[in-house]
Amino acid sequence: MVMGPGLAGMPMDEWKIRTAGGKEYVFDSEDEARAALPDYGEGSTLWKRRAYRGIANTTVSSTGWIDVT
Repeated sequence: MVMGPGLAGMPMDEWKIRTAGGKEYVFDSEDEARAALPDYGEGSTLWKRRAYRGIANTTVSSTGWIDVT
């Protein structure tokens, strides 16, 4: 993956909500993800990972997603 300029090469937390039906929605901050969690219905879970951003907002993580709910 090609890293972009600025903060692209810095690791940052990335958050996602996985619905009971298996759909996934990614967020840039924990606050944003936690605020949205109730809107995705019962059984939805919150996940995070440490990711590096590349060009065109692509992300790579060596650790994978961790369930935090």
